[in-house]
Amino acid sequence: MKNILITAAAAAIFMPPVFSLSATAEGIDASATPAKTEKASRADAAETKYLPKEAGHEMGSVTGTGIEMKVYDHAVAGAVGDALAWGFFDESKGVSRLILRKYGQTVSAEFKRHEDKSLGGTIESGEGSFLKKTSVFFAGADMPSKTFKLKINGEEVVVSISAEKEQKGHFVNPTYSAVLGGKKVSYRIEAEGCMGYSIQMGMLILGAYAH
Repeated sequence: MKNILITAAAAAIFMPPVFSLSATAEGIDASATPAKTEKASRADAAETKYLPKEAGHEMGSVTGTGIEMKVYDHAVAGAVGDALAWGFFDESKGVSRLILRKYGQTVSAEFKRHEDKSLGGTIESGEGSFLKKTSVFFAGADMPSKTFKLKINGEEVVVSISAEKEQKGHFVNPTYSAVLGGKKVSYRIEAEGCMGYSIQMGMLILGAYAH
């Protein structure tokens, strides 16, 4: 009996463990250390590329008649009268989108090209007898006189542009002036923009102002 117990014990000592798992079998690189992993993460981060800022479209201010906003790239946000507004001009699609917080509501509108070739849109808020609509449509532009026209609720509004200078077809830090509902309204944008940019920003800002 003593010999049997000794033999069994010896066999147990030299028998390979049943549940032995190698690091490789588990998908773990045994050679990877925290330092190496950290270096790899930094290398991945270094390879991340972002689109460069477009010259003339860095962060700037938009100030004017009841207007206190910030502009960056083709986006503008801030206070217009007693409302908060956010707008973005998608140059690739030729569409502007406005989000407005006013009258206890958050409303949105798009200014885009329609089937009848008109360019613009309508802002709507409220409902029933409290429904308020503000239509804003492009009505023409004249580069020599540095003006463009909008039709706001059917009223033709002429917007004149006065810039610090012009370069490569762009207005630098332009001031826009118009008469809206019998009241003079003006605003200055710290940016560089072409006539198309001016028109789209005009629809966003003056549309929000009129509503």
